[in-house]
Amino acid sequence: MMATPRQTPLKTQNDIIKAHLLAGKCISTWQAYKQYNITCLAQRIHELRNAGLLIKSKIVVRDGKRFSNYWLDSEDRSSTTIDQSNTAEKVNDAVTRNTDMEAASNDK
Repeated sequence: MMATPRQTPLKTQNDIIKAHLLAGKCISTWQAYKQYNITCLAQRIHELRNAGLLIKSKIVVRDGKRFSNYWLDSEDRSSTTIDQSNTAEKVNDAVTRNTDMEAASNDK
């Protein structure tokens, strides 16, 4: 039986969230899970911020539950001209840095 190469997703979670925010929509953890099946929204937001997006956030309390909403201001959406390959490279660097830091803290 011949093994087939693993297919890579067409869009990363960061690409999906970035497109959502650039469309002028806000997003919460629950929305990210329901719409895109993304469970670690805060980490993806952190990576996108490290890649240069000026993502705003606000903690909302509803029915005694606390959660964050994330969005881009309209001027930030219109001035975002980061090319996709550069963004992916920065996100990968941020993920690598976070992974290295976690590994170093586990070694202690």
